[in-house]
Amino acid sequence: MKVCVGPLLKQALGDHIDLHVEESPVDPRGENAGLLDADITSFDADIKATHTDPGAYLEGGVRARVEQQCVRCLRPVRSPVDARLAEQYYATERVETGAPMPQPPRDAKTIGSDFLIDLTPLIREEVILATPQAPLCRADCKGLCPVCGEDLNERPHQHESPPDTRWSALETLKDMKD
Repeated sequence: MKVCVGPLLKQALGDHIDLHVEESPVDPRGENAGLLDADITSFDADIKATHTDPGAYLEGGVRARVEQQCVRCLRPVRSPVDARLAEQYYATERVETGAPMPQPPRDAKTIGSDFLIDLTPLIREEVILATPQAPLCRADCKGLCPVCGEDLNERPHQHESPPDTRWSALETLKDMKD
């Protein structure tokens, strides 16, 4: 999702605009399709863009839904994720004259000559960082049986464990004691 900050950069330093962007569900053929690579199925963001000396500072929050798998039973889980956004974008040229701006720091996010900022990478990065590492379908999930692989939530059971042959030498010591 691209937003034009050209009009903002024509205003006085410190002026800001409020942006609201959302997509539910994310269109696989749309401009935010890259979010699906991170399993983000929908998002809703409120962002404040402020005119700063080097360009535009974006800050705000994003609420997203992320498709994941339960780490215990592998069922699909839809995790709600709340993330904070804060990023400085450096203008590469002046909006009024087109004259080049001072060189931005290395690895800085820049605003090109079209004065558009693509919010998709920013939203993607911040949601990925805020996504739970080990999602559960429910707090008391029993997981999968380590022997047969069945879901223990649906069919709780136990297997008789075969004796471990590595301990057989110790069994002979036990017999010698008796």
